[in-house]
Amino acid sequence: MSKEECRLITNLLQLNSMNTTTDPCNDFFQYACGRWIHEHPIPDDKSGFGTFVITTNIVRNQMKALLESNETVSPGCIGMSRILYKACMSVDEFNIIETKQLIETFRKIGKWPLLETEWDNCTPNITDMLASVAQHFGDPILFKVFIDAESKNTTIHGLYVDQANLGLGSGTQDYYLNLLKFPEHLKAYKEYQLDTLKLVLSGANISYDIFQLMTDIDDVTAFEIEIAKLIEPEANRRNSSRLYNKRIIADLYSLFPQVDWVNFLIRLTPTSIHDLIDNNTDIIVQEEKFMKNLSNLLNITSKRIIANYIFWRTIDVWSDILGRTFDDFRLKLMRVMSGQQKMMPRWQRCVQRSEDLLAQATSALFVRKHFSSDIRKEVMKAFRDIVEEIDWMDSNTKKAALQKAAAMINKIGYHDITMNDTALTEYYKKLKITPEDTYFQALRKIAIWDAERYFLRLKKPFDKYEFVQSASTVNAFFTFKMNSLTLPAGFLTPPFFNRYYPKAANYGAIGTVMGHEITHGFDDNGSLYDMNGNLNNWWSKESYKNFRNKAQCFVEQYESYKVPNTDFKVNGKLTLGENIADNGGIKQSFRAYKKYIEQIGHPEPRLPGMSNFTHDQIFFLSFAQVWCSHQTKEAQIKQVLTNEHSPAKYRVNGPLSNLPEFSKAFNCPLGSLLNPQKRCSVW
Repeated sequence: MSKEECRLITNLLQLNSMNTTTDPCNDFFQYACGRWIHEHPIPDDKSGFGTFVITTNIVRNQMKALLESNETVSPGCIGMSRILYKACMSVDEFNIIETKQLIETFRKIGKWPLLETEWDNCTPNITDMLASVAQHFGDPILFKVFIDAESKNTTIHGLYVDQANLGLGSGTQDYYLNLLKFPEHLKAYKEYQLDTLKLVLSGANISYDIFQLMTDIDDVTAFEIEIAKLIEPEANRRNSSRLYNKRIIADLYSLFPQVDWVNFLIRLTPTSIHDLIDNNTDIIVQEEKFMKNLSNLLNITSKRIIANYIFWRTIDVWSDILGRTFDDFRLKLMRVMSGQQKMMPRWQRCVQRSEDLLAQATSALFVRKHFSSDIRKEVMKAFRDIVEEIDWMDSNTKKAALQKAAAMINKIGYHDITMNDTALTEYYKKLKITPEDTYFQALRKIAIWDAERYFLRLKKPFDKYEFVQSASTVNAFFTFKMNSLTLPAGFLTPPFFNRYYPKAANYGAIGTVMGHEITHGFDDNGSLYDMNGNLNNWWSKESYKNFRNKAQCFVEQYESYKVPNTDFKVNGKLTLGENIADNGGIKQSFRAYKKYIEQIGHPEPRLPGMSNFTHDQIFFLSFAQVWCSHQTKEAQIKQVLTNEHSPAKYRVNGPLSNLPEFSKAFNCPLGSLLNPQKRCSVW
């Protein structure tokens, strides 16, 4: 055994992070992570801290070194990620030049009340406002327009329209509507608006009446509260069939008559697809009730308020260019929203922006330096092992489920073009960012380039092998319409995976994550898609009824979990898909591990320094320590309200309480919290 292998195995389990005074049969999360949480306080620039954050920090430091390096890279398009990073890092305390460029862009596309001493309430019309903002800044604000695979025919792309996002983020309706529970959030949001707009207007040498500005902010916030009342909660949007309302563009004129839809879409899209857009073009309206009610709201709202709202939300989206003084304003809001006490270092945000906006270029930098093709092969093998072990259900439905599992596409590490210089050059051939560009100019070029590529998809088949995320992403993904699992290279590192780890550890960590993603194909929403990624009912009536009954057991189980130090409980409906995946994932991976042991004919050898643990126990400890983490109280509340994932404690204890093999491994007596009389199980 090499020194490297010994070091990795010795550090495999965070033994000094365990709280062995806790009974593992009552709280395995605390048993596996108790001391870790105590010894790793949440940094001031975070609202939570855990294994994923630590691994992300490691990868970001690696990316930082690559983006700041002067080493020559080939092909040249990879270097654009460095140019963008440096432009982002060059933002001053108050970025006057780029603030003026932002305001100049607004003035070129129309007249806005906050920018004018006199403003005609009759102009511009809604279509002009929305089209101009979407064309130049990428988002019409009042609703979303996007391209995706056509849900019932995923060989092609479809055009979609959906409900809006709120300024405080997705799923934050409670912050707008429940002022008794959240009295500080809207107050902080309005202060944030006032500080930011004063900074923008002063920087652009625009005089303003402070009392009028405060009145406008009050009106904008009141308007956004009304929008919050219209938005369908995410827990009610988990059924994709409910969101599939196929119409033609002509239908939108009666649903939302304030917009000339053909004109709007023509202005939003490149000329090369204008031949596809007319009154008879198919469009899928995901939330028809929202669109109708929003239309009614606009009828009783002054254009000044609507224009100010669109202006404010666009400024907020592009606020990254405003300068470091702006960070102080956002931080005051973040303290209320998530309990974060300091802004994340600028370099980390600039790395993230580079990864998000130039994913293939940053992937090429990262993969060519920090990833081995051997790792890719190892994970592919582990993936096949787990897929082969899946055991689903009876009858014809079982056959369809097995076909879907066998048809899953696995995307491991990175997109194939990442290592192909010719393909990368072709991909970025229409994007030219230069060192002379300001950060705002670079972002605008990327937005224009990306929008053209994006809407051209309407003329191309849907690519189920597309690797959307940067390879340095520390996460895993399942995509319903692709029927695909994605494991980026950034995720294929300790503690999630290492080729030197014993199989028990790899199956417990990355194996369980892979099993989780596979199970998403069969959760409450993924189960509505067939093996080709089409929204298509492949269930018998009786099997689907049984499935929903079994799923309801999870809803009730997780709704009994109270979030520590709060008055909130887990939303069992919102988190159902993730809970099904968590439970199915660990069950699949443990079965796959036991099958591996059966195939080799003997147990794995005992590990140095870990003789007190069986390999089954190491499997479960490795699983649990992936989720070692904790959050501020504010972040815990926000997660329960807005996030489809259960808190980390219940991502560990919940699935283990449903798994008899865990109770056997730790000799848990019947009736202990993690060996209950009643268990939930779907897959």
